[in-house]
Amino acid sequence: MSEIKNSIKYKLLSFDELVINLDRLSRFKTPEESFDRVFSSIIYKNLISPKYSKNDIEKLDAKVISNIVEEIWNASVFNLFGKYNTNCVANNALRLSIEKTFTNIETRTKVFLNSKLNFSLILQHLDYKSAPINLKFLIKVVSEFESENIDIEKLKYIREKYSLLFPIEKLIIVEGITEEILLPVFASKIKSDFNKNGIFILGAGGKSKSPTLYFKLKDKLRIPVVLLFDSDAKEICSSLQEQIKNKDKTILIESGEFEDIISINLLKRALNNEYQPVTPIIKEELHIYKKMCENIENFYRTRHLGEFKKSKLSKIIAKNVKYDTDITDEIKKIILNIV
Repeated sequence: MSEIKNSIKYKLLSFDELVINLDRLSRFKTPEESFDRVFSSIIYKNLISPKYSKNDIEKLDAKVISNIVEEIWNASVFNLFGKYNTNCVANNALRLSIEKTFTNIETRTKVFLNSKLNFSLILQHLDYKSAPINLKFLIKVVSEFESENIDIEKLKYIREKYSLLFPIEKLIIVEGITEEILLPVFASKIKSDFNKNGIFILGAGGKSKSPTLYFKLKDKLRIPVVLLFDSDAKEICSSLQEQIKNKDKTILIESGEFEDIISINLLKRALNNEYQPVTPIIKEELHIYKKMCENIENFYRTRHLGEFKKSKLSKIIAKNVKYDTDITDEIKKIILNIV
């Protein structure tokens, strides 16, 4: 490493930049996406001399890239804190968590995964409450384990004790943001904590995009995948049955879209609580049109509340879930089928 240090000139990373990069490394992404992108970005943005183009970086030997990034990263940490923590418990936890979830990791990426970047001091200086869940997981690993000799069972212990999602055990691909936001909330109400069980939900952005996302990931994943579709995706589900892996499965909503199977009482309560003092919505207004989204759009339009957005509505509903009866039988059935 001393040879690397003497042969390059670079710009140090700020604390915020280190946190952003660590966040990107530990999110749910294929390791090729996360590690290759972060390592290339650090060299492209922070290495002053020698200067490499993006094409040059792609051609560099993985070990050369790893050594340069280690030097820039660790020098940045030392500059901030005046010391260097050689404990790699967080690095090992991240690698084990990734290897638990992903398979067929490329040789180049494996080199990056084994880089000894100083994560621990960054994690020790993060505010736990405001950290994203992937960094919360690593913060707890660092605070609970001193020894680098951790295993996957210890990481599962952290996940279950603190409900921290990682390492991920199962992937749920959903069509949109409503399911992405509300499924974990509804599941927790019926004593099925997705985070505690390592169940990650990924929105595809539409039923036609769900199969594309699945086929992109299926040969990279070691974990089972569940695909949840609206009722109008029967043909897609049928064709998928012939192509998905044995451990994977599809679930079809029986009655329209996800919004159509949400409790009417919950929708009414959520909208009325959020939009006081406008004229309260009554149950009959949620039965004007066949599709629930059209009824909700009508509520927004007649009360002059602006554009109806599913993401905003989902957050409003989430904070108004109070009772077991807020979870309809079909939603319970879907959750149990997932778990």
